[in-house]
Amino acid sequence: MDCNECGSKNKEYDARLGEQICKDCGLVLVTEMFEETVHILNKTGETKHSADRGHLGSIITGKGSYKFNKFGKNSVMSKGVQIGLVHTQMALSSIVQFSGLRERVEKVYLELFKNQVFGHSTYEVRATAIVYYVLRENGTPHPFTDVGKEFSPNLRSVKRLVRKINQHFGNRANYMPANPQYLLEQILNKVSDDLELKRQCFKVLEHFEVIVSNNTFNKGRSYYASIIWITVNLNVRTDITQTNISEKTGFSRWIIRRQTNSLLQLVGVDSVESLKGKEINKIGE
Repeated sequence: MDCNECGSKNKEYDARLGEQICKDCGLVLVTEMFEETVHILNKTGETKHSADRGHLGSIITGKGSYKFNKFGKNSVMSKGVQIGLVHTQMALSSIVQFSGLRERVEKVYLELFKNQVFGHSTYEVRATAIVYYVLRENGTPHPFTDVGKEFSPNLRSVKRLVRKINQHFGNRANYMPANPQYLLEQILNKVSDDLELKRQCFKVLEHFEVIVSNNTFNKGRSYYASIIWITVNLNVRTDITQTNISEKTGFSRWIIRRQTNSLLQLVGVDSVESLKGKEINKIGE
């Protein structure tokens, strides 16, 4: 059976959804009936059912396409697009709970679909790539592995699609500068939930941000792991070791040590051990 939307013969069967889908445009060609509720995430990240049909966040059974109220009385959207939007919102909800980016990921999905940027990518790859792009665009980036944890897609395919999205939207011209406090908090949350340690880490970050901004210092994500290690030594925290930080953040001890030494060289400090018990505002004077 040819697709009645694009005429393609390129189709696949999704056993999970009970559907035969056009791989070129996403239109559902054949649907096997299943429960008329959709699984979406609540604020705690748990799955819940929604009986709200015809709106974003619901999957509607039946053949072909249907009216999608959000886009007006006469708007018609293929079920494949609807499913893609649900996947994208689920991927976003697994990373952040605030709703400020929900409309943006919808808009990006529809723009890319309209311009046939997706190619043969799966719903999981599309959702992960779009959320990764929008988070970068917003100045609150997350690693591919974190964004992909909802669906565990093929990361090579995700990265390939992200490159295509960048090209479509003018490469990285739309990316906001990454927020250092946000990036540090991401890394910190993997290491400890100690509020006092977090407060001290942000204080150390503020100090070094002024210093690295005046130097050609290459700040990767390991920079934030080094900020934590420096803070631990300043506050003589024996409960957190370099090995702890390495295991929980995924950065090797060698990387953390090298990045830490590079930072300390900027302030004229020979070793991290010499920081013990000192005040951060006295370093580099």
